Amino acid sequence: AYLEMDLERRQVEVDTVTSHMLDDEIGYLKITNFDDVTKGQFEQAMGELESQGMEGLSLDVRDKPGGLVDCVVEIADQLLPEGTIVYTEDKNGQGETYESDQERQFTKPLAVLINGSSASASEILAGAVKAYGTGTLVGTQTFGKGIVQNIIPLKDGSAVKMTVSRYFTPDGICIHGEGIAPDVEVELPAALQDETEIPEEEDVQLQEALYVVREKMEQE
Repeated sequence: AYLEMDLERRQVEVDTVTSHMLDDEIGYLKITNFDDVTKGQFEQAMGELESQGMEGLSLDVRDKPGGLVDCVVEIADQLLPEGTIVYTEDKNGQGETYESDQERQFTKPLAVLINGSSASASEILAGAVKAYGTGTLVGTQTFGKGIVQNIIPLKDGSAVKMTVSRYFTPDGICIHGEGIAPDVEVELPAALQDETEIPEEEDVQLQEALYVVREKMEQE
């Protein structure tokens, strides 16, 4: 037997950004992936937080395995002053530099949440924020994955993945193998480390980030 039904074809856009307002006019924004749709979702979320009176921001890139370099550069460009966001360098000292312009930057108090599962794209963002001092990194040391790899096809159908260069933060820190150190180190309790959903009031890393943002807001 066959079952017939009418279906609507449309593009499905996965949510890669979630956000909401917390107490004391502090916004919370979490990025779960740096994808093609993330820039637009980030801009929309920031606009909604601003319209609700955001005076400080806690940006969460914990447990973030990576994503597209072009995407994280676009987002970093909206947070940072004019200058280098990240650069690559090969064994000959050659590479590419990704820049931020002066059109937009986030000038309100900012904390960025990181942990050992923050890797690749999230490390580019965290490393740049730390280099410019535009925000405070809260959490634990990031994963340390920052390499550019080329895939070389072979005649038998297999391929070789070759590392050709490494990513560096604006102040010259090699991300790969090193990772980005937090400004304020906070470990999650062992009982919470395997939990997928942690209540905000029990999330000691988030609570420390909010404390940092409140302190900055009071100083302004």
